[in-house]
Amino acid sequence: MKIFWSVLLLVCLAAVAAIFWPVSNGSAKDMNDFAKATPPQSVAPTAAVAPIASTTTAATAITSATNSPTGSSATPATTSASAATNAAVPVVTATKKSTSPTVVISPDSLKDGLDRKLGNAVIVAGNILKQADGSILADNKYLISGAGTLEDPYRVTWECLTSASQTYIPRLQQNIIPQRVAMLDGKWIRIEGYMAFPLMLQESSEILAMLNQWDGCCIGVPPTPYDAIEVKLAVPVKPGRRHTYNFGTVTGKFKVDPYLVENWLVGLYQLESASLQSDM
Repeated sequence: MKIFWSVLLLVCLAAVAAIFWPVSNGSAKDMNDFAKATPPQSVAPTAAVAPIASTTTAATAITSATNSPTGSSATPATTSASAATNAAVPVVTATKKSTSPTVVISPDSLKDGLDRKLGNAVIVAGNILKQADGSILADNKYLISGAGTLEDPYRVTWECLTSASQTYIPRLQQNIIPQRVAMLDGKWIRIEGYMAFPLMLQESSEILAMLNQWDGCCIGVPPTPYDAIEVKLAVPVKPGRRHTYNFGTVTGKFKVDPYLVENWLVGLYQLESASLQSDM
């Protein structure tokens, strides 16, 4: 029994010694090192995950590349900064809005027709140039030969006359007549076209000269104010001869006279004191 209590006492003494025994120097040193250790630094994101490169870094990279002795040997760091900048900053390309071409008026442009008063129309100056052969080139497109007199009338094309439809539409509040058309007002002109005669009259002193063929009723293309001219003949066409004039040339004094009915354009061109020559 004494042996049992002796052993139990030794065990208790050993346990107390283990609890209160001082810590070894090595262990204390390890604890002090751990207390004084610097926290780990955060790792900077790479160029692949950086959303936007620094402006200063980008500027430095560009300056370094520009001032490089060879002009092409950039360092890897500079190259990475440039690549990151190019990837982060979007490139915006300005697109020039297209505009319709305008007529450039030469200082030598003629002023004919600008003084006309044509109803409610506004006459806009064009580029009307006299050529070496005496003809007129209007707005770099429409050629008009002749002098506009009785002896030498202007030779006018339907293309020139119908071009007024681009700017003169009164029902849409477009009231511009180009100078190339206004300059023909009061001048003698000659033009070819199809002819339409009144259906119920035996003797015809008024006819319609047109760009397209039309029988006055059902066959052909009905004219518009831009591609037809009301012609008043100096000498009426006798009965029986009217059917011989299907296509011909009319010469007379031209008049630009807009005729409106509640802002709808009904008539535009007239030819007075005219003569008719058949081309059939």
